[in-house]
Amino acid sequence: MKNMSMSWVIVTLILFVVCLSGCMESSTVSSKPQWWKGNTHTHTFWSDGKEFPEVVAQWYKRHGYNFLALTDHNILSQGEKWSNVKNKEPRAYPGYLKRFGSDWVETRTVNGKKQVRVKPLNEFRHLLEEAGSFMFIQGEELTPRIKHINAINTVETIGGRDGETTTELLQNNINAVLEQEERTGQRMLTHINHPNWKWALTADDIMPLVGTKFFEFYNGGGTSCNNIGDENHVSTERMWDIILAMRLGVLNLPVIYGVATDDSHEYYTNTPKVSPTGRAWVVVRSTHLTPEYIINAMNAGDFYASNGVTLKDVQFDGKTLKVKIDAEFGVSYTTRFTGTKKGFDPTTTENILLNGKGKRATKIYSDEIGVVLKESKGSAAEYRLTGDELYVRATVTSSKLKHDPHFI
Repeated sequence: MKNMSMSWVIVTLILFVVCLSGCMESSTVSSKPQWWKGNTHTHTFWSDGKEFPEVVAQWYKRHGYNFLALTDHNILSQGEKWSNVKNKEPRAYPGYLKRFGSDWVETRTVNGKKQVRVKPLNEFRHLLEEAGSFMFIQGEELTPRIKHINAINTVETIGGRDGETTTELLQNNINAVLEQEERTGQRMLTHINHPNWKWALTADDIMPLVGTKFFEFYNGGGTSCNNIGDENHVSTERMWDIILAMRLGVLNLPVIYGVATDDSHEYYTNTPKVSPTGRAWVVVRSTHLTPEYIINAMNAGDFYASNGVTLKDVQFDGKTLKVKIDAEFGVSYTTRFTGTKKGFDPTTTENILLNGKGKRATKIYSDEIGVVLKESKGSAAEYRLTGDELYVRATVTSSKLKHDPHFI
C-alpha cells in the first residue's frame, strides 16, 4: 500500500497542456499577456458546500488565485437566503463571525431558531475583488440526475435539463447556456463535469456534443470522482484521448479541451475522500483579467491545467510545441508528448458491465489512440509535428510528492 500511495502521488503531480495541430485558434488578446490562475468549480452554502461564500473566496485569493467561479447546484448566488445556524457546518459560523465581524454578519431568530443570512455575490464581491489581481465569475452547476455541467459567466439561473439519452441530456443543457448567451449577449462557457463520478458518463456520451469545448479530465473532488478509472472504466485521461481522436479523426468536430478543478465542498478537512480547496486549477494567458477575456483565451486554447506544476511559457508556431517549466530546485521533470495519428483504427468493442444494474462503460478502443510520441527530461521540452498527428498534448510530471492527493 505504501508504494502504491507514493506512486499515485507522483502521478497526480501532473500538468496538461493541449496544443492541437490545425485546431489552435488565434487568441483574441495580443499585447503583453499574463498568466492568471483560477478555479471554475466551487461550492458554498448556496447549495451543498460547507462554508460561507466570502470565506471560500478569501481562501482562494490568499492562496494566489486570480479568478474564482462560484458554481452551486442549479442556483446562482442571487436573491435572499437565510439558513439555520445549527444546520450548518458547526465551525463555519464562528469562523465567519470572527473573520468578517458582527457589523457584516446578519442574523435573525425565527421560531426560536437563530438564522444567518447567506449573502449574494453582488453584495460581497466588492470586499474581495481587486482590478488586475482577483475577480469573481458567476456560475452554476447544472445538475440533472448525476450528469453535471458547469455554466460559467451566466446571467440567469438555468437549472438542469433532462433528456432521453445521456448525450441528449448533456446537449440540452449546453443548448440552454448557448440560448442565454445569444439572448443576453454575454460571453459564457460550459464544461462537462467529473465524467467518472458514479461512472455517470462515457467517452461515447461526450464525443458527439456540439457547442462546448471543455470537460473535466481531472476533478479534485475525492476518490469518488475516479479520475484513474478501474478495471472496467477508462481513466479520464484515456477518455480525453478517445474523445479527441474520434472528434477530430472521424466525426469532423472541433477539439474539446481538458480542464482541472477543485470541485470544492469541504473546508475543514483534507482527506482523499472529500473535496477541499487547492487540488487543481487552470492557468489562463490573457492581457486582461475580466470574465470575457478569460473565456476568450480559454476558447482559443491559451491555457493549461495543473495540480502542482507551474509553467514559464508555452509556445506553438504551427510546427513546434515548446514547453518551459518553472522548475523548483532539486525537483526533476518528465514531459510526455501524447497524440493520435491520422488513419488510426476507429473500431470498437462494446464494454457493458453485466452486473444486474445495467451499468455502462466507455467502449474498448484501439491502442493506436493516445500514444506517447516523445518523452523528454528537464525543465524544457519541445515536439515538432510530422504532419500526420490529429492532435498533440504535453503532460509534465514532477518528482515532487503531491500535497493532499485526491487518491491514495
